[in-house]
Amino acid sequence: MVFDSIKKLPLLKDYDAGEWVRFHQASEICRTALSERGYRRIDTPIIELTELFLRKSGGELAAQLYSFTDPGGYEVSLRPEFTAPVIRHIVETRQLGHLPLRCEYSGPVFRYPSVDEFNNGMSGSFTQSGAELIGSGGPDADGEVISIALDGLHRLGVDSPTVSLGHVGIIWDLLMQMDLSERAQLFLINCVPMLAAGDKEVVSERASQIGLLENGEAMAMRGTSTGASVEQIDAVLGHSLGSSYSGSLGQRSTDDVLRRLTNKIKTKDSPEAVQTAIDLLSKLSNISGNPAESIAQGRKVIKGASLNDENLGILEDIVMAVEKAGVEANDITVDLGLVREISYYTGVVFDLKSGDDQVLGGGGRYDSLVTALGGDRETPAAGFAYNMDRVIARSETLKNG
Repeated sequence: MVFDSIKKLPLLKDYDAGEWVRFHQASEICRTALSERGYRRIDTPIIELTELFLRKSGGELAAQLYSFTDPGGYEVSLRPEFTAPVIRHIVETRQLGHLPLRCEYSGPVFRYPSVDEFNNGMSGSFTQSGAELIGSGGPDADGEVISIALDGLHRLGVDSPTVSLGHVGIIWDLLMQMDLSERAQLFLINCVPMLAAGDKEVVSERASQIGLLENGEAMAMRGTSTGASVEQIDAVLGHSLGSSYSGSLGQRSTDDVLRRLTNKIKTKDSPEAVQTAIDLLSKLSNISGNPAESIAQGRKVIKGASLNDENLGILEDIVMAVEKAGVEANDITVDLGLVREISYYTGVVFDLKSGDDQVLGGGGRYDSLVTALGGDRETPAAGFAYNMDRVIARSETLKNG
């Protein structure tokens, strides 16, 4: 009897012996470099409770989870990243009394690729190597993390690596100054990449679909006559509002969903304020380049909106700290439209790039994650991770090894 062959899952990949050797070499280079700076190796299970990744990660990452119910009845997921599991371990093992902690790691992560990622050749799993600095805040700590990340790329043989800095705290602060509801803030933060890509009209359309650009009283009176279908609302909320929305209507009718939503909107956000925020973020998100010039442009835009630009000063301090930590000024750019699909970031965020502008990894500051995962105190933290598949592909010393 002849059986049909069994093939691997279409979005995953195998690694042959040569590839395994390259990944092992890359991991050892990272481990050695980080060990010299006081970072110790940690490993966490490949499978964790799904709630760990939903509590603070955001809607886009939630949509990429490989999730299932295990034989014990637990809702679990393959880890999509290392930061949340590392913080979970530190909280669970009561290490918060021994700060600062410096941890490094390497291993496979699993994310079901979006359509754009799939079209760009991304598979459903890749190897991630990185580090977390827990218990140190301020520009000097950010400078340490960013300089170590860039130094690692040099050691791994990547030609002319650079770092692009943003600061998600700037955007959060501006939206709070504009007195927008948390729901509107979440929506707008998640729309920054679209605004950076020039899709301002698409953002306004989505805002209209969920009532942010329409008078709340009028929308409530018209019930479901907004023209937005259940599927449209589901898609907009699921993509834009993060883990606060489950993506399921359950037993609620369409009228009930719209009524509950518009009742929240009409008492908190004016359409004029939302449109002003969209216009402001559209301008900011298209500012990038030389740090001094970009920050000056950002300050002009923010002051033009009669808002406080204090966090731009913090970003200036971070740029100075990165240079102080040994990074060449020519290797640093600022991108005010840089945000993360993982919503736990609170401060500086950064992309690590090769000389041909390929993003090889990134990271940032996430000061609220420890308490979100059960820690009993506010704890500053920052970290970074490489996509080792991309790093090796651009490493002059590893790709042909």
